Amino acid sequence: MKLKYMIPALCICTSIALPDNVHAQEKKQKKDSTERFFNAMDYRLQKRYIPQGREVSNNQPGKNFSLSVVGGINKLRGISSLPAWFNGGIALTKDVSSFNSYRVSLLGGFNDELKQGGIELDHLFNLSDYIGGYRNGSHISLYTVLGIGGYISKREGMDAKIAGGLHGGLQARYHLSENWDWYVEPKLYIYTDGIDGVTCPKKYDVGYGLYTGLTYRFTGLPIKMKSEDMGDNMFIEAAIGTQGDFGKPVRNNLSVLQPLGPTASLSIGKWFMPLGWRLTGFGGFHYTFNSDKFKSEEVYAGGRAEVLLNLNTLITPSVDDPRLEVNLSAGYELGALAHRSNDYAKKIRPFHGPTGSMQLVYFLSDQIGITGEARYSKSFYTQPFKSAITQDRHMQNLGIMFGVQYRRRKADFDSKRGFFQPYNFAYATVGTNFPMRTAGLKMKDFPDILGQQINLGIGRQYTPLSAIRGSVEVGRYAYQNGGVYPLSITADYMLNLTNMIGNYNENRIFDLSAFAGIVYTHHDMEDKNYFGIQGGLQQSFKLNDRWNIFAEEYLRGYNGKITPSARTYTSGEYTFVLGASIGTSYRF
Repeated sequence: MKLKYMIPALCICTSIALPDNVHAQEKKQKKDSTERFFNAMDYRLQKRYIPQGREVSNNQPGKNFSLSVVGGINKLRGISSLPAWFNGGIALTKDVSSFNSYRVSLLGGFNDELKQGGIELDHLFNLSDYIGGYRNGSHISLYTVLGIGGYISKREGMDAKIAGGLHGGLQARYHLSENWDWYVEPKLYIYTDGIDGVTCPKKYDVGYGLYTGLTYRFTGLPIKMKSEDMGDNMFIEAAIGTQGDFGKPVRNNLSVLQPLGPTASLSIGKWFMPLGWRLTGFGGFHYTFNSDKFKSEEVYAGGRAEVLLNLNTLITPSVDDPRLEVNLSAGYELGALAHRSNDYAKKIRPFHGPTGSMQLVYFLSDQIGITGEARYSKSFYTQPFKSAITQDRHMQNLGIMFGVQYRRRKADFDSKRGFFQPYNFAYATVGTNFPMRTAGLKMKDFPDILGQQINLGIGRQYTPLSAIRGSVEVGRYAYQNGGVYPLSITADYMLNLTNMIGNYNENRIFDLSAFAGIVYTHHDMEDKNYFGIQGGLQQSFKLNDRWNIFAEEYLRGYNGKITPSARTYTSGEYTFVLGASIGTSYRF
């Protein structure tokens, strides 16, 4: 085609195609202006700095309110003579968003010099969820606390003072269940003048406080419980070891190991991981300095209640039933101490005080573990003298114990329970007894001061946990060169502790049971009748489907002097008898 025809043809084609191209470009530009493409940087920033928090809505049951009971101590810094004071009260908290909560607290406090009341308003920020995101079912949360307060303080004999304050701190919260929380909260305070009830030249005061509280959530949280029922992670524990009083008066007069004596304990407890509780009965004797004899024995017995902390699950919450556990405990103990001195007006003294321990548990199987535990106790008591002087004393007890723990852990108990059928049983025992006294006792004399008893009884095991039994006992209490021969009738309720913790297992060969009941004793020498109570433990070993052998230990208490050699305790003149027996039982 000639050039003069090609140029007009090209212009015509271009004019035809151009409107369509322009229209397509306009559509594309319009689409680009409204469409938002995926931005990886925005996504990364959102996941890192704005994590997903727990959903909080006023439509939820309970409206995200919670109520707390709180208690703690406050102390002012500096040379103020005001001692620390106790503070306690109630608090109402409202969760307003995934990370933010507000709390109002009504508080009251006191010590020997000061009485105080106040109100505090706090903002709580969920730091753990903000950093790591909300984890459904988690047990532990960390909050920051920032708030203001108003207080009225009054010292004895002075006018009341009004003060304000700013405070900040941290709250570590442990979710016990869907609705219950426990927390610990240390705080730092800056007060205006007058918080201690007096005027300060610098016009402000600085203090600190430590609080703990129990919270009920009206809106529950999903919690992954490590215990499916009451028996899960329950345990019983028996231990023996050595313990001594290493207070300054003893250290100054006895060599390093001389205070040590034997001790034993029996415990029951339960884990909620990483927290738990434990109740313990303990007893033993140690050696102490005595101005009469230089060195003498002190017998003691008591009980303690403790809170437990499992470091394995605290540090690594996902850990499940480790073979080696490291546990800490803190609690309080009560007991009685029997010691000797011609100068003492009273030789049996009650004691009390704080205690703590560190324990290692190594599990040989799913349920059986061996334990090692180091313990410290500071035990306070008062000692009256015949000279009418009374001293405030304390013991600093250090000890180490080794034992065995049976715990219901991860075993499939349903496949081991078997089918329980109630049964009757008859039993016979022989054993020894000791009407308690402390004066003039020496270890070498014990064979001569122990009595004997024979016991025949019958009972019925109604459930895997519960049994009742009754018995007739003929005994001898050692007295001077002969003895007295009481006749006793007993009735007991028995609780099978191994079945309570590990459920019934028809193939189990060992059982531990606790028993408590009443006892009637006829004293032939004085022709008197005595009524009392008794309690103890029984360890039973299964020989076959019919026969068991067992050992048991008991303590009996009577209102009256059960034998002339027994010592009376308290103003009610109660006497106690210790006993131990071995026996056999037959099922039918």
